[in-house]
Amino acid sequence: MNGISFLIFALLIAGLCLLFNVSPFDLTSQLMDRVVNDKQDIQSVIKKTVPKKRRLLFRRSPFQGLTTTIREAQMILKTTNRESVFTILVMAATILFIVGLILGLMMENILISAVLGVGLALFPFWYIKLAEITYRKELNDELNKTLSVITTSYSRSRNIIKAIEENLHHINPPLLPVFEAFVFDISYITADIPGALLEMSEKIDNQIYKEWCRAVIACQDNPNLIETLPAIVRKFTDIKEANDDFGTDMHTPLRIVLTMVFMNVGVPVLFYFINRTWYLALMDSWGGKIILAVVLMIIFISLNAAIKDIKPIEYNR
Repeated sequence: MNGISFLIFALLIAGLCLLFNVSPFDLTSQLMDRVVNDKQDIQSVIKKTVPKKRRLLFRRSPFQGLTTTIREAQMILKTTNRESVFTILVMAATILFIVGLILGLMMENILISAVLGVGLALFPFWYIKLAEITYRKELNDELNKTLSVITTSYSRSRNIIKAIEENLHHINPPLLPVFEAFVFDISYITADIPGALLEMSEKIDNQIYKEWCRAVIACQDNPNLIETLPAIVRKFTDIKEANDDFGTDMHTPLRIVLTMVFMNVGVPVLFYFINRTWYLALMDSWGGKIILAVVLMIIFISLNAAIKDIKPIEYNR
């Protein structure tokens, strides 16, 4: 009977969407875009109106972290020039939200249905956050290799344009289009090398790379500064060694939360085999349903906080 009722409900929702020509994906995308781009949130209002000493009285809401996760995912995609992926991300989140609702309704627990819907919808954004760590490491490795060969050529030829041109075949994406654009601009558009270098420095979000570009700009007036470039490039090696040394500690919060998740998920399973009465009380009574929903909500909030805190070591000047 519950399955038939849910099928009727799903068909009713689908019929309303078709009747009013409303796409669930577009609706979700507009909602998330409003959340992400809403600059006048309550936190910003508090910061403007409340003195700094009194701000400590206000604690960050766990639910605000969910909005921050979406914003960070969009910022990561923007930084890596993959903004078009955000639409796919929203579609995946919408599908997972519906899956969570269905699973909760199949368990005959409306509270878990809502929590599962929101929690599962966050999985695509968590994936982007975790994928950023791998992307940053690969970008640092590629920058290290690319800037090393360019610096070596530049030290020999004292000509940055020639140094980049003769090493284009050694450069891989996503750096290749950046350096190709620089060579094209200098060859056909402008003779302003410092200006072109400054524009090139803004195309990659990496502090060591930006410092290297600024140093090369300074070298245009004082070629003796070329000797400082290898020391800047060596910072990539220092960052890699630091990440290798502290990589295990960086993932410790996530491992602790995952251990907690397995323990909490194992409790209902344990009740099922040890004491069927306890299991039925947990699954069928309103008290048990509320407990399950609260525990599941805490699990998702903890996972979100743990993933948010995973950040590789980066260079800040």
